[in-house]
Amino acid sequence: MNIVFKFFVLLSFLIFYTSLNADNTQIKGLDKELKKPLIERYIMDELKDLRIENLKVKNEVEQRLSRAQVEQTDRAARYITDTIGNVFYLIAAATSILIFAGWNSLRDIRRKTEEIVENRLDDITKKYNAQMQALQDTLTQQSKKILDNQNKIYNTQYIHSLWMRSNLETNPQSRIDIYDEILKVNANDAEVYAYKADAVLDMDEHEWALNLSNKAIEIDPEYGYAYWQRSCANAVLDNKHEAIEDLLIAIEKSPQLRDEIDSEVLFENIKESEEFKKIHS
Repeated sequence: MNIVFKFFVLLSFLIFYTSLNADNTQIKGLDKELKKPLIERYIMDELKDLRIENLKVKNEVEQRLSRAQVEQTDRAARYITDTIGNVFYLIAAATSILIFAGWNSLRDIRRKTEEIVENRLDDITKKYNAQMQALQDTLTQQSKKILDNQNKIYNTQYIHSLWMRSNLETNPQSRIDIYDEILKVNANDAEVYAYKADAVLDMDEHEWALNLSNKAIEIDPEYGYAYWQRSCANAVLDNKHEAIEDLLIAIEKSPQLRDEIDSEVLFENIKESEEFKKIHS
């Protein structure tokens, strides 16, 4: 939210500056070109700050993991020391009992002592290893969740910055390049495919736009703008029946698109049809 707020403050400043210099038509194009590097520089600085914050969080997590492992090791060492001391006390007591009971053979006493110590140490070692493994698994899962959340935050901010750049671009090919960058991060975004189809239509690549619209509808059958783009592509390709059907679906799923019918120049081939007139009326 902080990055979005900063961006809108900067954008408001640029709009205000542009309104003050609207009469100066000679440098209007220059102002427009100067704004783009400023915005891109701002976005790059924000991404740099985000990467630095991610590194700080990662270092903090690693430090916490290290401290937790050291503390666990210290507790285990103290536990083993206390347990071994208790074992030797038990051994001394058991030896005394054996001597009083008549077990005077030093060989038997030694064998019994070794068995007791080995069994006890095995139990302690197994218990310690189990506890350490459980702690390590828990810390690993928590670290993975933290890193996943950081990646999601980074990708969200990055995609948002690309969308803002695309809104500032007037060249269709530049917008297509930006949409391709978004698809590298999220290949299943129906909105990106629909807007890419819109840019492709501006380049008179109607078959390509049709394929992109189909991909968007395949990902999200409820996205009305994808049907709108496919209707535009079909209309230009003179597929009048398909264009009318897609237009009906688009308006059904996104009623606000009805207001855009008059301004859509790609519907020129179907404007005289009775079906189109019914929709328009």
